[in-house]
Amino acid sequence: MKSSLLNMVLVLFGITAVAAFLVGVVNNITKDTIAQTEQKNKDLAKLEVLPAFEGEAELRDTVRRIGDFEINVTTVKANGVLVGYAVEAPSITRNGYADRINLMVGFVEKNDTTIINGIKVLKQSETPGLGANMTKEGNSLERSAVGKEPKTLAFAVSKEGGSFDALTGSTISSRAYANAVETAYAGYLWAKGELPSAEDAMSGATKPNEEQTTNVEPEAQKGEQNNE
Repeated sequence: MKSSLLNMVLVLFGITAVAAFLVGVVNNITKDTIAQTEQKNKDLAKLEVLPAFEGEAELRDTVRRIGDFEINVTTVKANGVLVGYAVEAPSITRNGYADRINLMVGFVEKNDTTIINGIKVLKQSETPGLGANMTKEGNSLERSAVGKEPKTLAFAVSKEGGSFDALTGSTISSRAYANAVETAYAGYLWAKGELPSAEDAMSGATKPNEEQTTNVEPEAQKGEQNNE
C-alpha cells in the first residue's frame, strides 16, 4: 500500500510538472503575439482620437514619467504637417472601482487654443453595464470632454464641482476616467514645454481650476455603495 501511495504521488507530481511546463511554453509562444497585438491596437487608437488626414502618418513617441507612472505622448504628423498629439495615460490619483483606467486622448491645436478631439478607453476592468459603459461611444464622460478646451475643465465629476457627468451608478469609475484625462493633459503640456517638470505636471494641468479640483481624498476605498 505504501508503494502504491508513493506511485500515485509520483504520478501526480509528474502530471503537475508537465502541465506547468506546457503552460510556460504556451506563454512564451504567445506573449510576443499578445504584445504585438496590444501595440497595434494602441497605434490604431492614436489615429482614432485625432482628425482624419490624407497621406502616411508619421508617429514620434516620447515617454514621460510622473512618479511610478508612464505617459506616452505621440506626436502625429502627415506630409510634414502636425495633425495632433495622442497621449496614452493612466488614472494616477484615482482608482476605478476595480483597477486603474488607461485612456488614449487626442489633442489638436486650433485658432491658438487646444481642443480634446477624441478619447479611447485602452484598459478598464469596471462592472459590465455600469462603469464599463465608459467604453461606449458617446457616453456622458466622453461628451463632457470631447470638443472642449482642457484648460477650462475641472477634472472631477459634476456633483463634486467638476466638469464630468458621471456614468449612472458609477461615480468611482467616473472619477478615475476624469483623472486619466487630467493625466493625459498634463503629459501633453509637459511635451509642449509648458510645464517645467514631471513633479509639476499634475498640479500644472489643473491650475486654472485649482479651487474646484482640491477634493482628492481617496474615496475609491469607501466601498461599493459609493459607486456601482
